[in-house]
Amino acid sequence: MIRSIKYGLLLLLPGMLFTAQAADRQDVKCHLITSKGEQIAFYRWDLDKQQLFMARLSGKSLKDARGKRYFIREARECVLLKEAFSSEKARKLDEMTLR
Repeated sequence: MIRSIKYGLLLLLPGMLFTAQAADRQDVKCHLITSKGEQIAFYRWDLDKQQLFMARLSGKSLKDARGKRYFIREARECVLLKEAFSSEKARKLDEMTLR
């Protein structure tokens, strides 16, 4: 009986840890300057590492609808999904971007 309880707890523990880690991740939107112009992109990451992830975006490649590659030159600003950008240009671009 005790042995089966131990094994049951061992099976539940990884699931509980995964749920706790997933709760720390947040949906964010970023105002990007790319080789094709400006755009809004959506990501999911830990907020305490946001500056690191923003810095890593520069130089990353993306693909357009035709499969042609283009590059991110700069991540100007990243905010939580429900927040507004500080730049008027980014706010207007965000209004036109589909979710």
